[in-house]
Amino acid sequence: MLFDPRPKERREDLFDREKEIEELKESISKQPMTLLLGMRRVGKTSVLKVALNELDAPYLYLDLRSLEDYSRPSLYRLLSEALSGILPKWKRLEGFLKNIKGVSVYGFKVEFNWKEESLSLSEILGTLNRFAGETEKGFLAVAFDEAQIFRNFSGGKGRLDFGRILAYAYDNLQNLRFILTGSEVGLLFDALKLKDPSSPLYGRYVKIIRLERFDKEKSFSFLRRGFEELKMDMSEEILHEIYKRVDGIAGWLTYFGCSVYELRKVEREVLDEVTEGALKLVEDELKRVFEKSRYYRLVLKAVSIGMDSWTGIKRAVEAWLGKPLHNTQISRIIGNLIDLGLLEKTGDRYLIPDPLVSEYCRRI
Repeated sequence: MLFDPRPKERREDLFDREKEIEELKESISKQPMTLLLGMRRVGKTSVLKVALNELDAPYLYLDLRSLEDYSRPSLYRLLSEALSGILPKWKRLEGFLKNIKGVSVYGFKVEFNWKEESLSLSEILGTLNRFAGETEKGFLAVAFDEAQIFRNFSGGKGRLDFGRILAYAYDNLQNLRFILTGSEVGLLFDALKLKDPSSPLYGRYVKIIRLERFDKEKSFSFLRRGFEELKMDMSEEILHEIYKRVDGIAGWLTYFGCSVYELRKVEREVLDEVTEGALKLVEDELKRVFEKSRYYRLVLKAVSIGMDSWTGIKRAVEAWLGKPLHNTQISRIIGNLIDLGLLEKTGDRYLIPDPLVSEYCRRI
């Protein structure tokens, strides 16, 4: 069902993304590392899961947003859950895992003893590489969702250097395929440092696939098909109003379609109610961002009300603060928001790519 708010896992439940699915499947089959990039709610997780399921090769899916913290034990817990999830289908993996000191397998449950000093992520990946070489497809995929979170692991006791681990796997573990998704694209590139000569990953070829929002025609088709599945008649006026509020962002189109269906009403007032609910979600997400810097709120507000040039942003923020700011400070704040995926630059102007984020910032 198109308006199911959960990530899709079958192609028939996903709208339009045939080209991206095929491109991703081909890349996973042939390339050591693939980046799947796109703004929040554009459908990266759905495209990833559909592609992985259709390849019919063993894969581990790790959503880094579910980490309790950024320590080795937390990552091992996430990895043990992923391995436990594939054991029922790939039973031969059990024999490989049992050969690792510090790994226990009980039925279909895998547990790591992270206090075991000899247990390392490199050894686990090496074991998975050997297992993958004996499967029909000859490879195993390891997918990290929202992989920009890698940067939080760097430094400190008990932390992991993912750049070095990925570089080691890239060079030595020929049967593993890594897929990294990211909505905070600037932060992901900062974590990987692909163009930094001092980075372990410098010089490696990485396939990049970008997922774009739907255009107007596809957005209308998405909404029509979704409402048809639910046997709801929807006027072009309502479809246009939904599109005007959320543009072609698949996640928001789904949210509006699902919410309208649950309310069983097809009126403009209902869309206002749904919009307020969506803005609450935006507020919760931005709260964490605004905690990092009070300037983020002011810059986004300036752009949302049309002060969208570099000079306009600086003047607006200075006026609200009642004090001047250094040019480098403003540039750094804008750059950080671009890295977070909350701002984009077009020519000499800046824009907020998500209309609902823009609406929320206009109100604050």
